[in-house]
Amino acid sequence: MNTIHSSTRRQGKVLVLMAIMLPTLFTFLLLVLDGSNVTHHFRDAQQIADTAALSGADEIYLGSSSTTVENLAREFATKNLPANSTTTIETYSPPITGPFAGSSEHVEVVLRGTVQNSFGSDQLGNNQTGITVRAVAGVKQVTDESAIIVLDENPPPFALTPVLPIIPSLPALVGGLEVLGVGHVTVDGAVLVNTDWGGYDEHGELVGESSAAPWGIACMPVLPLSKLRATDIRTVGGVDRLANYSKVGGGGAEVVLQANRRPVPDPFRALPVPTVSADGANVKADFYGGRTIVGVPLIGPPVTLQSGVYEWITILAGRVHFEPGVYIIRNKDPLTQISLTMIAGEVQAEGVMFYITNNASYSPNSGAPDSLDLETRPDAGGLLADVVGLVPSTVINIGLLGSTITPIQDTSSPFHGFAFYQRRHDRRPMVFVQEDLLGNGMLAGNIYSKWGHVILAGKGMFDARFVVGTMRLIALLDIEIEPSITLPPAHDVYLAE
Repeated sequence: MNTIHSSTRRQGKVLVLMAIMLPTLFTFLLLVLDGSNVTHHFRDAQQIADTAALSGADEIYLGSSSTTVENLAREFATKNLPANSTTTIETYSPPITGPFAGSSEHVEVVLRGTVQNSFGSDQLGNNQTGITVRAVAGVKQVTDESAIIVLDENPPPFALTPVLPIIPSLPALVGGLEVLGVGHVTVDGAVLVNTDWGGYDEHGELVGESSAAPWGIACMPVLPLSKLRATDIRTVGGVDRLANYSKVGGGGAEVVLQANRRPVPDPFRALPVPTVSADGANVKADFYGGRTIVGVPLIGPPVTLQSGVYEWITILAGRVHFEPGVYIIRNKDPLTQISLTMIAGEVQAEGVMFYITNNASYSPNSGAPDSLDLETRPDAGGLLADVVGLVPSTVINIGLLGSTITPIQDTSSPFHGFAFYQRRHDRRPMVFVQEDLLGNGMLAGNIYSKWGHVILAGKGMFDARFVVGTMRLIALLDIEIEPSITLPPAHDVYLAE
């Protein structure tokens, strides 16, 4: 009997204890739920901050202003927050706190909000919990500074017909950048190619749909010695064969290739077209018509040309001196259909830039319509079929009796360092040949043809930088591209904090 009464008393005590503890246990349960709710909202907010910072870093990658970077990051965060959210959004480029404070290559995003708590937290006098999340993203350099940048991600069909006596016919493109010939091409800088055609990456894995042509970069030698060597080789697509590519000054085991990467921006996208208002010191509105020069070689008096506007310039023989400045060439020689030709004679063009345009009414006063080209592709209006078999805009034999072509040397000019600038929407090929018949010529400076095709053929060393749509390097012996001033490196976007 005593045992039964003792058990009954214990059960009663447990019931009383449960009745006392139940509200407390329930409160603790709600606190756990509140904590889980806060954690859930914190993670969501952090993800939004991270992606907003990365979207801002994408704008840094493209060279946008700090205001644009901040606005885009804020806009991204706003779109991803709930419609009725009271969260405040702060964006800073450069960041104002942390290890990257003051860095123009980073953006900081801070989100501040509150989470409504449930009964348990409310009973403890805490009906809301504040949440602050922060993210920093930026860009980091992943290659050496560059010497060649190929911009066209998906080039149109193109085949070159014979060019005077200098270049034979060439087949259709099989790579955004092609290396042909019987020698090595050595580039003292990075080679960056946006063409997204397939091939292999640095691990021998397939990029794109097929290992067959076309490739992002193609090296198709006449002899097996022909290869491309650079400090870095980076492409959006792939390459034809890994053995054709190596690092300058490195061992065979060093990895030079970065394939299947994001495209790089055009470093000259903000460059204006030549107008008197853009550069009154070097751009002149004087009109000189078309000039075809056939002088007496070596002993004849030199022909001096002044900067200004020309219909065409054709140099077939003689001695020609270009005064410093910008030469706007807006039409074609009616006999050759080429805008600028230098195939024989002796040419001295120091401190000059040739601007080639397919707009016969181009004016150095307004710059229209070339000034409206910007980043748009020239084939956007269905002009793709017109690209096949284009006659070159420019044919330059660099090795003319020690001829010299050097760029504008004026740090106050937007064209400082430029030797050739083709209208962005002009896809015509530009051909540069170093024959070295009677001594090395000199070609230096920036060669810019945003959507055009550039051919560099021959042998020798060139102090030049190339920003082009597509490019062929034809090594008759060895070609060395060693720019004294380099182009920007490739960058990648990453989450820093």
